[in-house]
Amino acid sequence: MPILFDSNVWLAILTTDGQCRRLWRAVRGHSQIHASTDILDEIEEKLGRKFGFSQRHAHLLTHFVRRQTLPVQINHPPAAVCRDADDDRILAAAVSAGCSHLITGDHDLLVLKHFAGIAILTPREFADSLAG
Repeated sequence: MPILFDSNVWLAILTTDGQCRRLWRAVRGHSQIHASTDILDEIEEKLGRKFGFSQRHAHLLTHFVRRQTLPVQINHPPAAVCRDADDDRILAAAVSAGCSHLITGDHDLLVLKHFAGIAILTPREFADSLAG
């Protein structure tokens, strides 16, 4: 199953031992997890700025994410759907990768619920959908 974790989900995976990390462990062996350059760049930037990691440590963690994911090349310009243009690029990445699910904690994306046949879910909602 092709899925895309938004940067906020990856940040939770990397910095806490909670729901997001359990979800990643549950899907990593049998799902194709995609990431765009935008997502990887945001992860590295926020690890330093928001979480206080050194530049080197942030780079190493971002490299770890890169190894855990399949790269996404955005095939077309993002549609202007969200209030934040960065969120439009996340939608474009999910579409370009052919994802069935976009997993995020971003409320601007979550209000859409679906986009171009892609279910947009919180990590908990996605975990619940897998369980039952």
